[in-house]
Amino acid sequence: MRNSMDENEINPGEQLREVLKELFPADVKDNSFISKIDYIVQADGELIDLVYNSTINYLLRRLILTADFLKRQGEKDNRQNDVFITKLRAFLKDDMHFPEKHIGRISVLILECLDKRKKEVPSSTKDKIRKKAKNDNKPCYICGSELEFDLKKERSHNLVQVEHKWPRAMGGASNDFNLEVACSTCNSKKSDYIDASDFHYEKICLVSDENDEYFSTEMKREYELALWAKREFKCSICGKTSSVGGKLKFARKNPNDSWHFLNIDIFCEKHSKTSKTK
Repeated sequence: MRNSMDENEINPGEQLREVLKELFPADVKDNSFISKIDYIVQADGELIDLVYNSTINYLLRRLILTADFLKRQGEKDNRQNDVFITKLRAFLKDDMHFPEKHIGRISVLILECLDKRKKEVPSSTKDKIRKKAKNDNKPCYICGSELEFDLKKERSHNLVQVEHKWPRAMGGASNDFNLEVACSTCNSKKSDYIDASDFHYEKICLVSDENDEYFSTEMKREYELALWAKREFKCSICGKTSSVGGKLKFARKNPNDSWHFLNIDIFCEKHSKTSKTK
């Protein structure tokens, strides 16, 4: 959790996920099934982390979306807000079995997430961010492609869009610190995914060689997003985003193994030259 940040630069969804991790820390024993599979595929703990984070993200989504449903039902029936809060606390206690001492803290964060879900990015903020990005000639922060700043070209796959780094649907703020410019393709495909564990990482198992004519078509944008998200859209060595270090590229950790999620890492233009990248 980013304790050093200004209170206006905090995503309540991130805070809530940290609380869930505190309540349910990773406790994987050496004889657990996931540990055994992690060992067999030589993932060095990465598979364990993926399964854990995916489960935490599932719980986060369930809390936020259920609360949103309860609130909408209350508004539909013209119920008072305190009735909704009572139902939310009952859900956390009776249906989810959260310890009583944590329900107050979790409830507050869920309410903050619901508030952020309603707040869209003001047009003036979008204009300011797009203008600065155009002046700085910024590429898509995810894929590194050149952006189209002419909003009249609506069908352009790289039309500039203002993207929430932490998804608004999951309690992400519509403030500058949580906003970046992305192409329309990446913005659409990323949707409300939080991190790499949200994507179908288990589907990424390309047996083609990188020189195979089918490789580029098999490496779909959804797969690229999942792989970039592994490193939070940054080079695995220097930590630079595509906006700074050029388009991120892929390389296999073990060149004798296939192109699958656990065997692929991400590099910027500079460090891709020292690795066999695609």
